[in-house]
Amino acid sequence: MKKIALSAFCAVNMFSLSTVANDDLDIANQIRAEGFYNSEVMHTLQYLTDNIGPRLSGSPQMKAANDWTLEQLERWGLKNAYLDPFEFGRGWTHTSASIDLVSPRKVSFHGIPVAWTPGTKGEVTAEVIMFDATSIADLKKFKGKLRGKILMMGEGRTIGEPKNTVFKRHKSSDLGKLKDFPVDRPASHRSDRAPHNQERYKQRYLFNKELNTFLKEEGAVGAVYRSWRQGGLVGIWGKSHKVGNTFPIPAMVIEAEQYNLITRLMDDGDTPKITLNVDAKFYDNDTNAYNTIAEIPGTSDDPKIIMLGGHLDSWHASDGAVDNGAGVAVAMEAVRILKALDIKPKHTIRIALWSGEEQGLYGSRAYVQEHFATRPKPKDKVEAELPPYLWKTPGWPIQPKEAYDDFSVYFNMDNGSGRFRGIYTEGNVAVKPIFSRWFSPYSDLSTGTITNRSTGGTDHESFDDVGLPGFQFIQDPLDYSSRLHHTHIDSFDHVIEDDMKQASVIMAAFIYKAAMRDEVLPRKPIPVKPSMLKLQKMKQKSEKERRKRERNALRDIETHKLIEK
Repeated sequence: MKKIALSAFCAVNMFSLSTVANDDLDIANQIRAEGFYNSEVMHTLQYLTDNIGPRLSGSPQMKAANDWTLEQLERWGLKNAYLDPFEFGRGWTHTSASIDLVSPRKVSFHGIPVAWTPGTKGEVTAEVIMFDATSIADLKKFKGKLRGKILMMGEGRTIGEPKNTVFKRHKSSDLGKLKDFPVDRPASHRSDRAPHNQERYKQRYLFNKELNTFLKEEGAVGAVYRSWRQGGLVGIWGKSHKVGNTFPIPAMVIEAEQYNLITRLMDDGDTPKITLNVDAKFYDNDTNAYNTIAEIPGTSDDPKIIMLGGHLDSWHASDGAVDNGAGVAVAMEAVRILKALDIKPKHTIRIALWSGEEQGLYGSRAYVQEHFATRPKPKDKVEAELPPYLWKTPGWPIQPKEAYDDFSVYFNMDNGSGRFRGIYTEGNVAVKPIFSRWFSPYSDLSTGTITNRSTGGTDHESFDDVGLPGFQFIQDPLDYSSRLHHTHIDSFDHVIEDDMKQASVIMAAFIYKAAMRDEVLPRKPIPVKPSMLKLQKMKQKSEKERRKRERNALRDIETHKLIEK
């Protein structure tokens, strides 16, 4: 009788498991059909880029993107939609800008203003001067020499031999290399911050504050920076967006080749003149920025939280199509697919479209701190006033909030618009077999490479840093890093529709699978403060690095003196 009962029990459970598996495969077919044949992902992306355009955090265009995405998500049937505010700083836009060499010959340059720098209030023509100060001590040699001048912010740089590879997809050999875990790397939550690096960042931050005051007092009328790209690409960035810390003079970035032209003229004894004309505006009526949040509510008695998203903000030089309009459009398409299929998830699916990512993950960090976990500020009042990335430690211990245990997972897209080839587990080995099963119905779309390595630089870090599962997909690089990332050509034209559809389908599949699990996804141990031994080793290593830099600097000085003699 026991054997018969056991056989019957096994048969019932095998039937149950088979039913679940068949149901999941049926949903996989439905997700694929909706995502491939009724896709709206490119329509969503085109509206963000062509109709709204650049979405600098705090700008009116970013607020328009918040409002539109909120309205669109509600139109698709998502609930509990709202704009989530956090303290950010000043808004800024520019409507026009030009820069011209007017002497010793006339050349119209290609330049873009540095974000959060003032306009010129009409044309400004002035001689240029090389301003190569990199420390507070360097400023003394420029005392009384800058009034009425346009500053060339550092020497030109020799443009080396270009790389021939512009567009790339991952080969199987590339993906195979990701499978080995590098045990010599620090944990993904970055608790092992090197003190010598922290000190260098702090010195740069304090120098920039002094530089603002110095330039204002000395009466310089403009600044010109060299693009960190070459080949006519203008790579852009921004100055401080914090109230009371605004860069005091108009600043533009120009092509590296054009910057080198000016510096060569100066080296040959000429005194070039430049005309700047920048129309820029600050917005101080609202110092908040906003994340767009919306949900598909869970149906269970105790629903957990499944999150997905990408950052909605972009830089101002282009329309932000691959960075990160693509990630936003894919996340929105994933929830649209699930709503179109009338999915009734066990757990709540929550989409978050972040702001302030480009300035330091401001939006996602604020959201995690508000809802899931906090870290104590430094006890030292001076240090507490510095940006968090300059604190000597990230703040220990992590203090979970009530919703911490209700959180299951966050999936992110922000490595350009390339198709999904797998996923980084951030060292969470327990999710590897789970993700492997989830990729199975889509093996014809993706290699499904699962690596226990970590990747950084985007919003999943805000979750991972406090011990919550946050993941970024492995994507084909395409031409993201080679020419699109933070440049003036990051437009809709460079996004491949098939890749966007593929990513949307896999994102929807992973969200669905996470939302239908009985339990939350496995977690790594919550990060804790490094041991005294670890801290001692870090300090020793940092001291060696500091002495090495000092020796190299002294050697360079001595070499320079010998050459002069």
